[in-house]
Amino acid sequence: MRDQHPLRLVLLSTSEGWGGLEMNLFRHARWMAQEGHIVRVLCVADSPLHNAAMAFIQGDEGKALTLDCRTIRANSQYFAFATAIHRATRLIRYRADWLWIRDPRDLDASALARRVVGLLGGKTRLLVQQGMQIPKPKKSPFHRFRFNAVDAWVSPLHWLKKQVNDRTTVAPEDTHVIPLGLDDGWFEPRPAGDQFRRQCRLELGLSQESFVITMVGRIDRKKGQTTLIRALAEMPPDAHALIVGDPTLDEMSDYFDEVRQLVRRKELQWRVHFRPYMNFPRSAFIAADVVAVCSQQESVGSVTLEAMASGCAIMGTDTGGTAEILADGRGWTFPAEDSETMATKLMELRNNAEIIPERIEAGRPYIAHHRRSEVVQLWDQLLRKGSLSEG
Repeated sequence: MRDQHPLRLVLLSTSEGWGGLEMNLFRHARWMAQEGHIVRVLCVADSPLHNAAMAFIQGDEGKALTLDCRTIRANSQYFAFATAIHRATRLIRYRADWLWIRDPRDLDASALARRVVGLLGGKTRLLVQQGMQIPKPKKSPFHRFRFNAVDAWVSPLHWLKKQVNDRTTVAPEDTHVIPLGLDDGWFEPRPAGDQFRRQCRLELGLSQESFVITMVGRIDRKKGQTTLIRALAEMPPDAHALIVGDPTLDEMSDYFDEVRQLVRRKELQWRVHFRPYMNFPRSAFIAADVVAVCSQQESVGSVTLEAMASGCAIMGTDTGGTAEILADGRGWTFPAEDSETMATKLMELRNNAEIIPERIEAGRPYIAHHRRSEVVQLWDQLLRKGSLSEG
């Protein structure tokens, strides 16, 4: 791909958070720059995305790339004309081939900016990389104005693409599926035998003899940590839970207190192990006998993909993106918030460890399509042609 002319890409986010949307946007900005494209990240000053981008750009690897980061104003309201015009002038100045967004809150001003660029003779196209569900139809004239400005809509899973086709006015020929890509580190081969797992458990302060259920992600009501704890209470004392993540930063939320109170009420203090957020939690996955995904409705679970790439057994809810990822025998599923069914299925794995390897193996061909090398090829094809080849 480096022997072709580079594209000028602008990846934009006005979010001031640091979750999956923002992390994934920057990951793709980095990958596109490493493929030789000219990439600019536009974000809010002093946001976590801005800080992460500047730290990378100023590092040894970033200095060698055509990757830049500039700040922009946050979105103020729907149809913010001043914001859109300012955004359009940036795109024309950069001679951008594509404006790439992830957050649906950035769609209104970006769609208007895309139209302004066209009126001024520019050629920037608008790409939306979907990260959230579309729960209800959006086909009003207002929504039509937004969606008809989209030149390419990319969903990470087929069920999300179907939502776009059924509930919006984005043209079907402009909707595509490109898997959510993972960095190469997730695919590093695990050493044979149990020694590596034993080392990971030692580092995390876990018993070597326990049946460990790992759950990774922010501590949030929608993630369902209490479902795991209730299931654990139905299991024998050798079953332990490792919960990795920090509480959602919401001063109105007391969910973390609820979680800890439930642990005390069930007398599980010695069997539930909390660890803070880890930037690369592969050791937490490898320490596990099974990885649990208890989200009520996950659009596309990065944690599920990371656990699969790490060669783990996975048990998740039978809803949303988790159901699609674990389909065809790639894992086990249970109804969201149904701790009794979850406990029953976890006990089956605890008592019949020989059934686990088959499902781990079933996940390997699927997760291979999430390797950076495969995903980047699909992105390059789409960005150069505006569409993906059949098959």
